[in-house]
Amino acid sequence: MSNNVVLKRVAVFVALAVSVFGCTTIPGTKISGNTFVLPTGLAKPALPIDATLIKLTPQIVSSLAPKSLDTAPTWNQSAPDEYEYRIGVGDVLSIVVWDHPELTAPFGSFNNVEDQGNVVREDGSIFYPFVGELAVEGKTARDIQQELASKLANFIESPQLDVRVVTYRSQRFFVTGMVEQPGTFPVTDVPVRVVEALGLAGGVLAEADLFDVTLSRNNTSFNIPLFEILYEGDISGNALLRNGDVLHIAPNELRRVFVMGEVVRPSTLPMTNRRMSLTQALGEVGGIQEARADGRGIYVIRNSEFEDLIDVYQLDTSEAWALALGDEFILQPRDIVYVSAAPITRWNRWVSNILPSLQGLYNLDRINTQ
Repeated sequence: MSNNVVLKRVAVFVALAVSVFGCTTIPGTKISGNTFVLPTGLAKPALPIDATLIKLTPQIVSSLAPKSLDTAPTWNQSAPDEYEYRIGVGDVLSIVVWDHPELTAPFGSFNNVEDQGNVVREDGSIFYPFVGELAVEGKTARDIQQELASKLANFIESPQLDVRVVTYRSQRFFVTGMVEQPGTFPVTDVPVRVVEALGLAGGVLAEADLFDVTLSRNNTSFNIPLFEILYEGDISGNALLRNGDVLHIAPNELRRVFVMGEVVRPSTLPMTNRRMSLTQALGEVGGIQEARADGRGIYVIRNSEFEDLIDVYQLDTSEAWALALGDEFILQPRDIVYVSAAPITRWNRWVSNILPSLQGLYNLDRINTQ
């Protein structure tokens, strides 16, 4: 049999394979246009579907806001907190009565201030000469000063007093997670807010997630918008810490985006403490493969707000200026960026996979004709 006959048989086989299998045999992943329903708006379609294709326009991009992984309510305190330290069990008080050293330093003037002080006992009281037992727990230093002055006036003419806390032992707050020095810190007469607390803990680590900071208080958790506090000047979320508060900074583990398809370096990208745009993500992986990618098919795959529904955002970059629109599209944690292959690339892949089989048929046919 001649080579022409063999080649005709091979050509017939190729034609049959293409007609029967078509592009379904092309290896790898793809996004098919007929998978989607084109919505007239952003409302949930009446019929159940797998995915909704949303073509990116300036109006769509401006309507999308970054979403936090944290479902806890966000702390927002528009009015400043009034703060005055209240005495607790274990605190040490220094009480000075002017012109009466026997009351100020009854154990001698050579002892340190803490040894001279009055420790608040378990029942919340202290003992003071001429006054006896005095309940101080829950009171401010000013309250105690006024009360002592009133009681000592029965024994001393016009007593002049000064009351202050010299050692803070009763109240603590905790800083945990991705900080340099996590630990326990005292609540003092100096108000400490979130930013100051992080400074006391040595600052946040590079692996910290500024979008996932929680404050736990009285069995309730609040999301602290630390990114807005530090980078946007919105201090309404800079909460004042109180006794028993736990401030936790989560690691930057869940905040990832995945870039796949026809890009130079398919990668998993950590979302740092700055927001990441679609164009920025493409730049981080070296850009798209110009010779193989379909510039009309850059997709962002994202879980929808509706159950069992996926939102797929499409960016058409057949005109390079569209990358400016991609720079306005802010990615969310766990987004998948997929760059589809051009039709010729899919065809070449199919041919490269079928050629070994065709070569085998050609060789087998030649053997049979010899």
